[in-house]
Amino acid sequence: MEVSLGDIIQSDAVRNILCYHNVTTDLFTGPNPSYHRHDAYEIYLFIRGNTKMYVEQSCYQLSSGDCMVILPGQLHRCIVTDTDPYERIFINITEEALRILSSASTDLLARFHPCGENRIIRLSAYNMEQFIALTDEYLKISHSSEYGCDLRAVYLLTELILFTNRLFGDPKRRRYDNVMPELVSSTMKYVEEHLTEDISLTKLSHSLNYSSKYISVQFKAHTGLSLREYILDQRVECAKRLLTSGSSVSEACLCSGFSDYSNFIRSFKKKTGISPGRFRKEKTGTK
Repeated sequence: MEVSLGDIIQSDAVRNILCYHNVTTDLFTGPNPSYHRHDAYEIYLFIRGNTKMYVEQSCYQLSSGDCMVILPGQLHRCIVTDTDPYERIFINITEEALRILSSASTDLLARFHPCGENRIIRLSAYNMEQFIALTDEYLKISHSSEYGCDLRAVYLLTELILFTNRLFGDPKRRRYDNVMPELVSSTMKYVEEHLTEDISLTKLSHSLNYSSKYISVQFKAHTGLSLREYILDQRVECAKRLLTSGSSVSEACLCSGFSDYSNFIRSFKKKTGISPGRFRKEKTGTK
C-alpha cells in the first residue's frame, strides 16, 4: 500500500524517532551505562573524547569520525576513559520508521546490517561536518513550530538516513582491532553455548581455567553486568526470538534455559514490561 507524505508525518514511528547531539563531561566520574539493548537501529557518530565502544563480544577504541550502526537487540555500551568532553550523535530509528521512509526503489534498510570488521566506518572531516550539519538542522527543525517545519523535518531525516546509507556503501573499509579481553569474550561464548544448561561459576571457572572471582570481576568491569544478569538477559532475548517464531510460552521457557516456569514469567515481564503470552500475541497475532 502506498504511503502518502501526510501519513509519514503523522506516523508515530517517525514522530517518535530519538535524535541527540550531546556533549558530556561527567561520565568518567559518574556511572557509565552497562550493556543494554534497543528495539531500534542506532546510528552512532563519535566526534571527540576518549571512549571505548562495546558491541556484543567486541570492543573498539574510537577515534573522531567513527560511525557505526548498532542493530536492534544488540548488546552495547560506551565507556569514557578520562575527563575529556565526550561528544557524540546518536539516532534511534525503528525498522517500521525506516520502511515508512523507504520507497519502492530505495530501501533504507539495505545497508544497515554491517557485520564483522565492517561494523564501523571512519568518516572524512568533510563527511563528518556534513553529518553534524544535517543532524543539527534536523534537531532544530523538529523542535520548531514554524510553518512547514514538519515537512522539512521529514525531508532532513530522510536525507540524513540516505547520507548514512551512502557512507556505509563505500567499499573502502578500515580494519578495526577488537580489544575485548579474551576472557570476557570466552565467558560470553560459554554462556551462548550452554544457555539451556545450568550455568554456574564453578563450571565456568573449570572450563576457562580462571578463578570464579577473577572471572566475575573482569566480566563486570567490561560489561557493567554481573554474570547472573547477563545470563538472564540472554535467556529472555532467546525466549523473545522463540515466541516471535511461533513457539508456545512453555516451549520458549524450556528452550531458553529457564528451569522454573514462574521465574520465567516473572523475569520476562520484568525485562520487557509485558508477559510472554502478550508478547507472543503481539508478534504473531495468535494466542
